[in-house]
Amino acid sequence: MPKGSTIMVTGVNGFIGSHVADQFLQFGFKVRGTVRDTAKNAWVSNLFESKYGKDSFELVSVPNMTVDGALDECVKGISAFIHVATVVNLSPDPNQVIPTTIDSAVNAIKSAYKEPSVKRFVLTSSTATLMPVSPEKRQDGLVIAHDSWSEDAVELAWTPPPYAPERSLPVYAASKIGQERAIWKFHDENKSKRPDIVVNTAYFIDVQDTALLHLAAAVLPDVKSERIFGMAEPLNWNKILVILRKQNPGRRFHKNFTNGGYSVTVKPRDRAEHLLRELGRPGWASLEDSILGNTEDLRDAS
Repeated sequence: MPKGSTIMVTGVNGFIGSHVADQFLQFGFKVRGTVRDTAKNAWVSNLFESKYGKDSFELVSVPNMTVDGALDECVKGISAFIHVATVVNLSPDPNQVIPTTIDSAVNAIKSAYKEPSVKRFVLTSSTATLMPVSPEKRQDGLVIAHDSWSEDAVELAWTPPPYAPERSLPVYAASKIGQERAIWKFHDENKSKRPDIVVNTAYFIDVQDTALLHLAAAVLPDVKSERIFGMAEPLNWNKILVILRKQNPGRRFHKNFTNGGYSVTVKPRDRAEHLLRELGRPGWASLEDSILGNTEDLRDAS
């Protein structure tokens, strides 16, 4: 995919979406980003235009992505579609999260298939689709493979009400599972119509590594129709506390948690690290570097 091509990023005002857009712009691509309201998110245009020039970034409004054809105009002339936007309101009611998440994603890939210029479709998924949410199923020695799914999340999400707050995680996980499966289903049923279009789905991972893996999924020729496992290293709160204490020796922090987590083996993670190296990174950003970078403004604050 030649530099200067236009990449569309949904939810470009979000934490991940904005970093994805930034990485594409750094690599010489143009970005068209979607938000619900352009007036409320003018800061996104101001930020990217100040960094990369006026013609590098375009902000467009899509008030409701569940409306059929809502993205048809936005995709005209783009080379890759990066679908990041998702429901993150943490509602424990599956009816308020799952259908919207799935319908938005299906509309996104439908629009991508309609536009001849689109060559890559990248979906931002989540490690929540892989890990068991039930405590009794989180056991040492868990192995994550290419076909792993958190089936218990779907079951827990759709159990009858009441919808207690602790249902939020299973509901979110089930929404991402449903979204990803719907995308793969649509692609498998329609790929004969568009054999030129490639679908890719983008532990702890630094947000810049996340953004770069989206870029890899969109532009590297050997990445085709696969799940990319952006899972840099095991994470638990005790590791974070160790880093924060080292960073701020004069401050007091919560004592270590008794449950330090459980061991997980992620077989496909080496593939993702290889893609980062192809894009010039030395490998995964470490947890310590990521924590220190994100808490620098808090260092030694009173």
